[in-house]
Amino acid sequence: MRIFVKAILTLGLTLQSCSSPKDAFKHYGPDAVDMSKAISMAEMVTQFNQNPQADTFTFYAPIVNVCQSAGCWVNVKKEDGDLLRIRFKDHFGIPPNTESGKTAYFHGIAYYDTISIQLQKHFLEDGHAPQTEIDKIVSPKIELNFQADGVLIPSSSKQK
Repeated sequence: MRIFVKAILTLGLTLQSCSSPKDAFKHYGPDAVDMSKAISMAEMVTQFNQNPQADTFTFYAPIVNVCQSAGCWVNVKKEDGDLLRIRFKDHFGIPPNTESGKTAYFHGIAYYDTISIQLQKHFLEDGHAPQTEIDKIVSPKIELNFQADGVLIPSSSKQK
């Protein structure tokens, strides 16, 4: 019996040591995310602004908020304090109850786009913003956007 218990404990420790950090993340989207290629969001913004033709990136950033209707977008905060909205290719989503503050890894394409008044209001409504904030939207705006085709999010709030 003693040998059996030792064998089970050894097997358990071996299996635990074989797990990778990626096992602590949940994957969403059609494409895999290679965490080893990830750069900071600040570096992604800098690289894209210097060369907009090089538009495919893998970066990491803490999630600020998530679309509460369907998990169809997330916001992350840029260094200048503005939010970068990440939308998902082919309308995949993440759980709307995903915790803010979690550092997620995103792979996809950066681009500038004109966001209509209606779409700006729609995003605020999805985020459960107060009506006073929604009513302040009176003109379209051009902003940096990101379309992710893959996302890795920590599966436990103890992960970073």
